[in-house]
Amino acid sequence: LATRTMNEMNNNTTTPASFRGSRHFVVKAVPRVTASGNPISSNDYDEPILMEAKLREIITSTNQLIISNQELDSVLMDDHDDDLLDALKENEDLIHRKVFEATSLAAKLDKHGVHISLADKITQYNGSAVLKKMEDEKMKDQATTNEGGGIYL
Repeated sequence: LATRTMNEMNNNTTTPASFRGSRHFVVKAVPRVTASGNPISSNDYDEPILMEAKLREIITSTNQLIISNQELDSVLMDDHDDDLLDALKENEDLIHRKVFEATSLAAKLDKHGVHISLADKITQYNGSAVLKKMEDEKMKDQATTNEGGGIYL
């Protein structure tokens, strides 16, 4: 078993110049494990305990997004900022996806006999007032543009 020092490896003429003197790291996929170190297989996602933990995580992040959007909404009512508006739109889409994901997960848990109601766990959110106002203005603009326009052949 031969060992080589870093200097010997750097001075090796068979090693391309671009690799000499640099360190290389190999990243390997590590299996997912529980807190106790037991591996999690893909079938474990049907375990009610893991599903319930995932649901709790989704509920928490959804509620945080709703709070964030409510704050963005109040700021954007007073002042227009494109970056904040983009964040509001992204959060809005993410909230809808997370509510759908939570509903699906709650339905899976229900099949396992775990009955969880989301109505009292996810803050009620009827959407952004700013985005609704912008959509209404857009619809009004389109209506006035199309008024009396008709189709001419």
